[in-house]
Amino acid sequence: MQQVTKHYPMQGSDRFTTTSFVCVKSFRLTATAFSTDKTSALHSFSKGSTILGFVGKVTTAFVSTGGGSMQLGFTGTCMLSAPTTITSLDAVGDLVGPSSTNTAGPYVLAADDTFDAIDTTGAFTAGEMDIHVQYIPPPDGVLGSTFKQYVLT
Repeated sequence: MQQVTKHYPMQGSDRFTTTSFVCVKSFRLTATAFSTDKTSALHSFSKGSTILGFVGKVTTAFVSTGGGSMQLGFTGTCMLSAPTTITSLDAVGDLVGPSSTNTAGPYVLAADDTFDAIDTTGAFTAGEMDIHVQYIPPPDGVLGSTFKQYVLT
């Protein structure tokens, strides 16, 4: 993963210098021979990353034997979605996002972790989903002398 120490969004002005912008990491989940209770690690995120949310969009309809449901998120921190049934993933364009019943984010990863897909019931035999995770990467340097410093007394 490439990180830039400082960004200058205002045409080269350093008035609004920042260390980390919101990023979107996109990747594809392909579910072929995705068996029950299988956890698939899809993408790794660094310790200190602030996970703001995600959205998954079905690009190829999911098919399963014996029903099926899938859950998405970080098994080491928090699964972001509730178990999503095959009937919610069986058409191109169906969307999956964070569940309002799970703990509200954002989440700061205490250790390196992977965004995972868990097949909780049934077995998926086909299907594809594009997943887009919105996050802020951890700062990769120390603040220089150009930043204001506040001292509490």
